[in-house]
Amino acid sequence: MVGPGRCTGFTLAELLVAMAVTLVALGLAASLLQPVAAAFNTLPEAADAQQRLRLAAQTLADDIMAAGAGPVTGWGGRSIPLWPAVLPCRWAGEPLATRADGCARDDALSIVAMPFAAPQAIVSENVPAPEAAIRVASITACVPSHPACRFHEDSRALVADGSGAWDIVPIAAVSIDGHTLDHAGSALTRLYRAGALVGQTRSNAYSLRRDPATGALQLRRSTDGSADMPFVDHVASLRFEYFGLAAPPAVAEDGDPDRRRASYGPLPPPAGVDDELDEWPPGENCQFLRFEGQPIARQAPLPVEAAGLARLPLSIFTDGPWCPDDGSLNRYDADLLRIRLVRISLRVQAQSPAVRGRDPRLFFQPGAARDAVRLVPDLEVRVDAALRNR
Repeated sequence: MVGPGRCTGFTLAELLVAMAVTLVALGLAASLLQPVAAAFNTLPEAADAQQRLRLAAQTLADDIMAAGAGPVTGWGGRSIPLWPAVLPCRWAGEPLATRADGCARDDALSIVAMPFAAPQAIVSENVPAPEAAIRVASITACVPSHPACRFHEDSRALVADGSGAWDIVPIAAVSIDGHTLDHAGSALTRLYRAGALVGQTRSNAYSLRRDPATGALQLRRSTDGSADMPFVDHVASLRFEYFGLAAPPAVAEDGDPDRRRASYGPLPPPAGVDDELDEWPPGENCQFLRFEGQPIARQAPLPVEAAGLARLPLSIFTDGPWCPDDGSLNRYDADLLRIRLVRISLRVQAQSPAVRGRDPRLFFQPGAARDAVRLVPDLEVRVDAALRNR
């Protein structure tokens, strides 16, 4: 009880002590909330980077593993495809001989595949001119007029004859019976004979391009020669390495000339037989020459590295020999037929500069973050994807 004449309240010392206790409590509360606030900024960025890395790596690996899918029957169904299933560049269907870069880059890749359920047929009549329509016949019980076996307009068809020659042309129109394929506006680079394979095909091309708005690199994808579109943003780096068969191709006959076959790639004509459609001497092709009447591989053996495969440097894809021959507009290096595995090295970064630091070992594109709890380092993965082995 306060007696008469005495004032109530706090002294200055008591007020200072109370304020000090309050400030200490607020400081402790703020220090406890700081990691929570940092987590609200960094966790979404980290999760987003992980998802973009997973999407890009999985999609690239899936496409590479489907590369080389070819016919399920006929002469093309007995071996790996006789055309390049993987091209180390962004390829939209233009003649390869016209490319200034030689189609050899480590940050771009294109795949060619013939889906299992895609329509497949053979050329039924010799193609008389590069612009002429292609007449096809069934190689199975499913006729081209049946909806399941019918080629579709606005799709693309691959034509190959086993010599190493190939073309991919857009189908502009299909006859009512499904036996005539019109590819108006896209000429063939070779006059294919009856018996050549035709199959509806799919191709995807991947490359890096800098986004003009943000300055960050984007992984872009083009499907069937269309304009490339952004696929994954804020890619820090992308690199492809190629591994393939160390041994050059060989020809085996097993004592029966009718059972001649090449270990991979196009089989050369028999000795003395000339293919009038190419520039090679009789009995030779882009992979084999003749020495004392025997077929000898033009390619050299390579040193074996991991898993029994040889590393294929980009330079090996630009020095020939060229298939089907040097003069073909759609020529490609025969060593592309060696590829059996592609190694993907992919790195992505956080989108916001606020969670990227300045250490170049952790950040491809430095940001403004300095506090360790607010950093989201770049994420990197390496994936080996093997081509389909039939």
